[in-house]
Amino acid sequence: MNYFQKNLSLYPILSALCGLDGGPHNRGYYEGECKPGSGFNRRMLTPDNLVRIGSEKGDRAEIERINGGTYALPIGQPTIISRDLPVGDPWLVMRLNLRGQLRDPGVPATGTVRPDAPLNLWDIALTTDIDRDVIEPAVSARALYRYNQFLYGTSGALTAATLPSTSTNPFNAVIDIPFIDPLLRIPMDTVLDTRRYNAVTLTITTGVALNLLNAPAVTTVLENCFVDIEIVRVSPRVPMPLTVAKALPFFKRHAPIVPMGDTVINLDRVPTLAIKRLCAFTSNAAAGTNEPLVGVPFTGIGVNTMLAGLRISSNFRDHFGSSLGGVLPVLIQAGNKLNYSIEAWPAGWYVVDFNLEHSLWNALATGDKSTLQALYTWNAGLTNILQASLLVAGIQKLRNAAGA
Repeated sequence: MNYFQKNLSLYPILSALCGLDGGPHNRGYYEGECKPGSGFNRRMLTPDNLVRIGSEKGDRAEIERINGGTYALPIGQPTIISRDLPVGDPWLVMRLNLRGQLRDPGVPATGTVRPDAPLNLWDIALTTDIDRDVIEPAVSARALYRYNQFLYGTSGALTAATLPSTSTNPFNAVIDIPFIDPLLRIPMDTVLDTRRYNAVTLTITTGVALNLLNAPAVTTVLENCFVDIEIVRVSPRVPMPLTVAKALPFFKRHAPIVPMGDTVINLDRVPTLAIKRLCAFTSNAAAGTNEPLVGVPFTGIGVNTMLAGLRISSNFRDHFGSSLGGVLPVLIQAGNKLNYSIEAWPAGWYVVDFNLEHSLWNALATGDKSTLQALYTWNAGLTNILQASLLVAGIQKLRNAAGA
């Protein structure tokens, strides 16, 4: 029995706070059920707006938004940020404002702005000194941005890169690294409890002008790249239990594959890893326009005309066809649009969700499989430059936890 089941008298208060009308579509909340896409879930369980009732506000904890600092990002190099990050409290979200500018002091710049620029300018990694990676190296900011769109039901803040003339054109993108999952009934299970660690290290690798523009002019300059960091954390007024974190959030990107020749991505099989969601992306364009960069995942313009079928398959007999078995891409996207309450679904993106019942218990365990693959089938007659990329969002067991 959860908190709301024990305190049904709070329902009128929660209705007023969260816009619930008590109708059939909200009746589950009276019974302690939180469903994604609803006013309750979207407004109450986002990290900046956790409702606290009565004495809980003063006696237990408060949500704080902490300035994590501003750091220069050298062009074409990784930047390692660790010492100044405020460890010591559980983190709900790390929010990054990635920004820079394009300048051309001479004639108007030439070239084509790449899709979703400036998101493909940065790769991100986040590691701890005790547990495993939260974000494995070289996860594209573009993939994280789209994942956040699916998680929160809305696009994040983004000022697109544009061609400079004789002026300077700034751009920025705000990326969340979500440690809690607002789509789950208990979002806090994967809070990043930094009391466990001596250091948490954020690595941001900044690309070059070619990541923003196709065939940029030699006079076009990429400059003044910075990151502004905000951390949304829980600041306990009384000691919180050290077992507040049940699992470690985890993000990984796989190397891109090239249709039509490649049709399989072998997924990791690790005893301490379970997969919550897989985000697949397909892109295709003629050379010299919005084509994907060879070998660089999550680049190019997204298209829906490449994929004929997507299947997640393992050696388990009852697994074939149950998690995702040869479903038509148009149906995958139709389900995604409803599941994540997104009116304009981005082209080329497909989400395979193993937590549609809103619990970590149904995440896809990987360690007990002898094979685990994402199997693609492609439409006939594909031309131009093709690419398929895959982001894994999962959980890992904490070190020294039961079963780890």
